[in-house]
Amino acid sequence: MRKLLNILLEGLTENLVKPQAKKRTRRQGFRKTIQSELSTQLDKQLKELSESFIPNEKKSRSDEPPILSHDEEYWKRLSIWYRKHKKWTCEQCNLNLTKNKKFLDTHHLLGRGHNSPEHLMALCVGCHAEQKTPTDHSFMKNTDRYLRFVRTYRKRK
Repeated sequence: MRKLLNILLEGLTENLVKPQAKKRTRRQGFRKTIQSELSTQLDKQLKELSESFIPNEKKSRSDEPPILSHDEEYWKRLSIWYRKHKKWTCEQCNLNLTKNKKFLDTHHLLGRGHNSPEHLMALCVGCHAEQKTPTDHSFMKNTDRYLRFVRTYRKRK
């Protein structure tokens, strides 16, 4: 279905692109192209058309990250969404924490200012405490949460 849609859109694009429209401006005395305006309108129409031809692919709001914001509530929603997207599994040691979700963290690979999903990583508390970038996370080893995690899961490995 997707290939058919792409072929259809390519054919529409080739047939819909008209020769450059010209317009004379009084002050400058030469012809100015308005191709970029036509191109923008065409792109918008093609996008709307392609979205209407995909009946079987329904997008769920839970499949997409929350809308960008810079507050604490946003980070909570993004963190939950990301860990759920990774199926509550540590990306480093593959420990599944579906039954103990509180032991799975969302780690910033480049620091807290980078909240896009490609700069995040779902890590269990043990793996998160071992991280050295962008800052040393060994301070986490002194928390009760880390000790509970070690008592519960390190025996199983």
